[in-house]
Amino acid sequence: MLEQPSGPYQKPSESLEKKRETFTGKVVLDNGAYRLELLKEPGTLLRLTRGRRESDFEKQQILLRKYYEKTITVLGTRQDDWIWGADITGQYVQPGGSTGPNMSAPKQTRP
Repeated sequence: MLEQPSGPYQKPSESLEKKRETFTGKVVLDNGAYRLELLKEPGTLLRLTRGRRESDFEKQQILLRKYYEKTITVLGTRQDDWIWGADITGQYVQPGGSTGPNMSAPKQTRP
């Protein structure tokens, strides 16, 4: 069965122009939401999305819970507080640290 969209029709936004960069940061919990805090810009918190249109950013947001308190590298394009078209390309694990997902991290309470 097809799902009917709720609310008025919204025209999809244009695809954005890519200018991919590599970002490195630590995943932190900020007021109930997981964000990437850049190592080069402490205090700058960013959200990650696989979306390539502004209208898709929220729907295709990457959940970062399993990377909580880990340092990751992300390939994508920065716009405002988003890194869009994001691909997580690596994670740094401290010597002796767990290499698996951090599923003991607190649950996210907001997107």
